This record gives sequence, C-alpha cells and structure tokens, in this order.
Amino acid sequence: MAQINLVLFILLILGIISKNNSLIISSLLLLSLRILKLDNIFPIIDRYSIKLGIILIMLGVLNPVATGEVDLLEIVETIKSPIGIISVIMGVLVTQFTKEGLSLMSTSPEVIPNLVAGIIIGIAFFKGMPSGPLIASGITAVLIKLFK
Repeated sequence: MAQINLVLFILLILGIISKNNSLIISSLLLLSLRILKLDNIFPIIDRYSIKLGIILIMLGVLNPVATGEVDLLEIVETIKSPIGIISVIMGVLVTQFTKEGLSLMSTSPEVIPNLVAGIIIGIAFFKGMPSGPLIASGITAVLIKLFK
C-alpha cells in the first residue's frame, strides 16, 4: 500500500516539475483518496473518468462551433482542402489508436506510469505539450503489434 502512495507522490512531484496541471490534480486527488481511505470511489473513477474526460475535451474542441467562431460554410470549404482531408484521415486513425490504447491499458495497466513518465520527459526536455496517456498507449499498442 505504501508503494502505491509513493508512486502517486512521485507522479505528483513530476507533475509539479513539468508544470503538468492535469497530472498534479490527478495524482493529488488519487493520493488524497488513498490517504483518506476512500477506496470505494476508485471503481467509480475507473468506470466514468475516461468517458467524462472525452466529453470535456469534445466540449472544448466544439466550442468554436457553438460560439460561431467557425461556421458551416468554413467547415465545408475546409473539408475539400488537403488539410481538411488529412484532418479527417488523422481523426479516423486517432480513434483506432484510442481503441488500441484502451485495450492495452486494461490488459497491462503497469505501462500507464511509464507512459506518463514519457509524457513528462517530452514536456520537460523536448518542450512538448501535455497529452493524455490514452493516445500514447494507443500508439504503443500499435507499435507492439507491428514489432511482434
């Protein structure tokens, strides 16, 4: 049990060092739940957090449509362009990566801290942008399948 708290504390420190607010909040919340012995909340988090996170991301992404910043005519015009076509193809590919990532994270949850570590390294040393472990796990799963 103390090992789990240590891992969460290390992730918290790494989040602070890399200035990754989502990692800071997540690790702090999970560590607090463990310290307060609120273990009955973990199944709820496990069941709903990814769906809720995807909904929140989709809200942020679709907000320019809702505010009128992007209109239907712009969407139709863009989809005919090379960037529009590539965007649609990448959207399809990312959904497939996500499917593979969910599978990998459910069958091999021990890879999750490694994925987070890679994300932190990318932010801290390569000036990358924070991303979720879901897409990282999806790309990992596809690469594992390719190399087998």
